[in-house]
Amino acid sequence: MTKYRYDELTWLEARDAAAAQKAILIPIGSIEDHGPHLPLNTDNLIVEAVCFEVARRAPAEILSLPVLPVGFEEHHMDFPGSLTSSMETLLAFFADAAISVARHGFTHIMLVNGHGSNSSLVELAARKAVLQTGAVVGAMAGNAAVDDVLIRDLIAQQRRSEHGGIGHACEFETSLLLHLRPDLVRMDLATREMGVPNLKYFNWDHPKPAAYAWMDWWSRFSKTGVAGDPTVATREFGELMFNATVERLLELMREFKQIPIKPRRDWH
Repeated sequence: MTKYRYDELTWLEARDAAAAQKAILIPIGSIEDHGPHLPLNTDNLIVEAVCFEVARRAPAEILSLPVLPVGFEEHHMDFPGSLTSSMETLLAFFADAAISVARHGFTHIMLVNGHGSNSSLVELAARKAVLQTGAVVGAMAGNAAVDDVLIRDLIAQQRRSEHGGIGHACEFETSLLLHLRPDLVRMDLATREMGVPNLKYFNWDHPKPAAYAWMDWWSRFSKTGVAGDPTVATREFGELMFNATVERLLELMREFKQIPIKPRRDWH
């Protein structure tokens, strides 16, 4: 079977994969509170599973790194268990991962974010890698499992929760974990909590967009670590959303691989 995990290649196989112009996925996650019913590594489990499955379905075209597991969590540190690092360290680390891959000859690299508060850092890391290496480095910098862009329409069609029910440790993430790792889900402890304000110009939920970004200390609007309604989560919804995300990300990566690398021109 053709290998699809970047880290399981030998160095000779890595050299051949670069020569074959395989695209690279770099999943980026977090370790943080996800309510009383989900594990701290929820974001890591989801984003890594998505990226591994995309690569597994197309190993001749795509490889995936294992998840980079620590993200920006300072605002979650009132909840025991969360791990955080500084913005400066994470920006450098995310960029260094892409730059390292590019130095080996891979030309199309996608940073796939699984944690909302990494978004700006992931975007800047991709830009830094482009400027330093000349490779095509993209950033999917939405929330968990890149659902913000890829499957927003399907979420709106298939969800059971009312508006505000999808945010964090919510119907969506809980359903995905019921599909991926049901052994880690405590539905008997799932709690509905809608503490994030829904304003005219600010919103977290789908499909209404927000005109600006804002993040507070998590403990100022959540008592449980939940922002949404996990009580209506189902394994069936999670399986549907997972497969749809994988299918669309695979389609996206095949398009991404077609971006040409053109020569720079100095117009001074």
